[in-house]
Amino acid sequence: RLQHRVYLDTERREEGYIQIGKGVYIGTGTTLFGHRGLEIGDDCLLAQNITLTPYSHIFDDPNRIIYSQGGHCEKVTIGKDVYIGMRAAVMYSGNIGEGSVIGAGSVVVKPIPPYSVAVGTPAKVIKERK
Repeated sequence: RLQHRVYLDTERREEGYIQIGKGVYIGTGTTLFGHRGLEIGDDCLLAQNITLTPYSHIFDDPNRIIYSQGGHCEKVTIGKDVYIGMRAAVMYSGNIGEGSVIGAGSVVVKPIPPYSVAVGTPAKVIKERK
């Protein structure tokens, strides 16, 4: 179920797509980018104002404007039965394993193992779900 003001973008790339499983709730103000693919498993709960993006800018060369340096892009996968708290961001390489919980305001920049609870910026696993 998509709430009001949910934004979906595949940026018209041939390999871009967004796949949303059954029983998924996506809260108001959430933005989903599927440039290289975004897969959300069944029965996930995504709170308000979340951003899921497979893109990360390159900014290593101080002699070039950041925009001209391009970026990295890869598929993002959210496993089934995942809860992502409001205002969280899941970035490039931020795949989330089945049954995991991501705290509100967290920024996921690396894979989160299944059945983990992760919080913070960057998100770190603080415990496992039992």
